Amino acid sequence: MKTLSSYLCLIAMIALVFTSCSKDESTVPEDGTEKASLSFGAIVNDLAKTSGNKQSTTDDLPQCTDDTPAYVEIVLSQGGSAVVGSTDDPFRVDLVAGQVFTEEVPELELTPGTYSLDHFMVYNASGELIWVSPKGGVLADFIDNPLPLSINLGAGVKKYVDVSVLCYDDRDVNEYGYQFFDIDTNEAIEFCIFGNYCPPSGRHYPAEYSVSVWSGTSAAGTPLYTNVSNETGYYENGDFYAEPLCFALPDKEGEDNYYFEITLKSSDEYGEVTERVIRVGDITDDVVRTFFDGEDNLDYWHFREGEGCGDDSAPIFQDPESETEIYSTCAFPLNDSNSKALTYLEVQGNMVKATVLAAGVTPNQQHAQHLHGFDNGTNSTCPPAEADEDEDGFISLEEGLPYYGGVKLALSNEDDSFPMANASGFYTYERTFDITGMDLSWEDLSVVVHGRDVEGAYNATLPVACGQISNLD
Repeated sequence: MKTLSSYLCLIAMIALVFTSCSKDESTVPEDGTEKASLSFGAIVNDLAKTSGNKQSTTDDLPQCTDDTPAYVEIVLSQGGSAVVGSTDDPFRVDLVAGQVFTEEVPELELTPGTYSLDHFMVYNASGELIWVSPKGGVLADFIDNPLPLSINLGAGVKKYVDVSVLCYDDRDVNEYGYQFFDIDTNEAIEFCIFGNYCPPSGRHYPAEYSVSVWSGTSAAGTPLYTNVSNETGYYENGDFYAEPLCFALPDKEGEDNYYFEITLKSSDEYGEVTERVIRVGDITDDVVRTFFDGEDNLDYWHFREGEGCGDDSAPIFQDPESETEIYSTCAFPLNDSNSKALTYLEVQGNMVKATVLAAGVTPNQQHAQHLHGFDNGTNSTCPPAEADEDEDGFISLEEGLPYYGGVKLALSNEDDSFPMANASGFYTYERTFDITGMDLSWEDLSVVVHGRDVEGAYNATLPVACGQISNLD
């Protein structure tokens, strides 16, 4: 085991130096309630830089970084029951910009009582874990206040809590007293956004914008990112540029939802605009994965805002000012395939634009795809396993018909061919249809994608993915 002097060469502990915020402030809440407000704050004193007890080599020791802390994840409990956050889903609190204490959030306005801080981790803006407050384990002996930390809240008090932390190094994960799955909560999936703005002049500009992201299906979920702006500037030749924004999103087991709001901002390049939310909506981790063409090649999602600017690369978010109705589905695998197909239907009057983003389909093959449904108002559904009546191990096109119904609209190309998958098993399809005279009840329809190899031969009609359509609202 490393000696105490060795640890003093690498431990970064919280000094918690405050002025007016260093003590509890007794205040009377404006609404007359008896709640207390809780915040956490820190200034890091890197003892590795100041200790005179240096070793001749520190190659095998964790190194503190100069990363700027951006947010903390916490778990508060009372009487053994989680109150704010949980072990499986800690609660995120952003740090005040340019400061070393957390923002005031309604979730930390609590009734008076005694609480236990059971989890405290600090991350940089990229979502990388940089400091940990030990909860038991070897390293708990080297700080004044290891977790769990008891917090007493009185009525009408604004309380700032001192929390001691250590630099995080995953080689010493067990010594922090956290089980590994608890430390490694940041399995992430990346999603990138780029945008263009077109003012009335019709010229295309790289857009300046900010993005907020929540975990869940609405802004009532846990904040992940708040008002993050893309980087813009001018090259030496005077050309204006704007960088895309990329977000690391938590990707846990099962389906994850993320809610986005994108705000258009004014720019030195294209001038003043009415700064407003231009896209909203929730997407799943399956939607995010459709932007990966292979394991490493990540495509940006591209929005285009303004008259004559063109369409978004895929209508995964809604324009809150648009009258277009958007219907969607994620078609999930059938017949033991790995195929998925996100389908969006943008309906305005007698016109419908269909977009399909497919992944995991048979490479280098055409894939038939249709909207299926019934004429009698029955809701189209995807066939269950028992639809395989001949028990050959596959649900054929015919065996699925009693569940999803006949073809209502073929999502084909204008020459009646179907989209061709690339060598990685991906394809993107777009086409606008005139549906004058067609009676389509969108939410009674399903999307079915066909085609896969069976025993060395390509079966072009075999269903490989199916999804029921619903309104995106």
